Amino acid sequence: MPAMSLPTSPMIYIPPLRDGACGTTPRSQQPLWPVLRQEMAQMLRMMPTLCWAMLVQRRPTSLADTAGMMLHAVLACFEVGMMLLAVPLWFMLPGAMFAAWVCVCAGVVIAMCWMLNGKEQMHQCNAGSEGWMMGQEAEDEKWLFLGGMGMSSRHCHNQTLPALSRLFSRPMVCICMPTYGIVFDMMAMMLQRCIQMPSQTRRNLYSQMRCALLDDSMHRCVILCHNDSAVIVSQAVAQLCVDLPSEKLRKLEVYTFGAAASEFMLPLGDTDMESDPAHQTGDQVNEHRGIHVEHFAMTSDPFAQMGVLQSVRQNMEGRFCGSVFILNGNNLTNQKAARRAMPTCAGLTMEEYLMALFPVQMMPDSPAAMRSSVLDSVMMIDRDCAEKREIAAMSNYHAASQAKKGGKRLSWTGLATMAGQRNGMNAGMVALEMARKGCKNCDGHKGGEISWLVRYVAVEEKQAADGSGSP
Repeated sequence: MPAMSLPTSPMIYIPPLRDGACGTTPRSQQPLWPVLRQEMAQMLRMMPTLCWAMLVQRRPTSLADTAGMMLHAVLACFEVGMMLLAVPLWFMLPGAMFAAWVCVCAGVVIAMCWMLNGKEQMHQCNAGSEGWMMGQEAEDEKWLFLGGMGMSSRHCHNQTLPALSRLFSRPMVCICMPTYGIVFDMMAMMLQRCIQMPSQTRRNLYSQMRCALLDDSMHRCVILCHNDSAVIVSQAVAQLCVDLPSEKLRKLEVYTFGAAASEFMLPLGDTDMESDPAHQTGDQVNEHRGIHVEHFAMTSDPFAQMGVLQSVRQNMEGRFCGSVFILNGNNLTNQKAARRAMPTCAGLTMEEYLMALFPVQMMPDSPAAMRSSVLDSVMMIDRDCAEKREIAAMSNYHAASQAKKGGKRLSWTGLATMAGQRNGMNAGMVALEMARKGCKNCDGHKGGEISWLVRYVAVEEKQAADGSGSP
């Protein structure tokens, strides 16, 4: 893998996919059964890592969190036992008794899920509305957050949502992902990654995003999502690209954390995209041509391993758009202090990502050694991965164009000889050069100079931490 040969760095950056040849293939156009077999194999490989990460997860800080974790564990054990007993009981019990047993088990699962999900699926928090970001500009923005797997509605409403609202000093709306137990949630996520399944969560998200983008008084719509909720966001964004004009989509910004999505589709082929994202002014940001997407992924996060990291490093033929910031948890500034303060950081919770990116704001009372953000370190640019993604897209384009003629698939090194002979290949070579230029322009920059998310964090708090009074 290209990333394994890179020198160690707290953060690795992979520029967004340009794909001028439009050679990547969406999953909806791939054979279903091979994709399902691949998903099942990948899920089985992921389970040991996920179980270990859940075992060493940070201990809960409140009695409600402890009760929620115990209920999750009981529900998972009950579902596993129910699935193991289903087949032998189906052979042993009469039909009526087996149906009664299934109904009782379903009732128990529904009751425990009701306690975890709560009554309301959507919550709103204005904890940060009185911070440094006040006035008309705060009212002209729509901020949405989607929690991930394992996050109960109570925890999201009482802890995660207020923390996000205070961090970004904006009113925040949360759409909670309903849970049906970790076992059934994993199965549902596997199916969602392969096919688009209708859900109330996606309908609520699509409605909120569509209303914000069509409202002329709104000049920005920001989406934050964690692990498996990125699958829902990816599908909703793809639908918006079909339903709304490109002028409306310019207001949309998406930031994922440990995305478990297998693809993130955006309109491709625009070789006029900005290749130097560092030090952009406000006017340049507002004139951005399309949807802005950033993915943050911890190398120890099992959901990121099967999602964004798998998609950009190994599945070169897939379409996963957006910039990728890879966080190496074992390369913090002070490793001993990091182990004492965050001994089990695996990226399973949204708070772990926020503390890695914005430790000053999330832990203001922590020691100075622990207040160094990975965004303050110089990034390592994964140029090999960026180039291989563009070359793989051109290779797919050539293979598709030669399929009817009985031609053979060219090697990556032989693609350059085809440039200029076809419009798609020519555009692909231009996109490859743009990707190389983007890697060169980002080389030597810190993560905070490239990521747009830093712009929304309370600047007064950052200046106070740095001891600087300059704007």
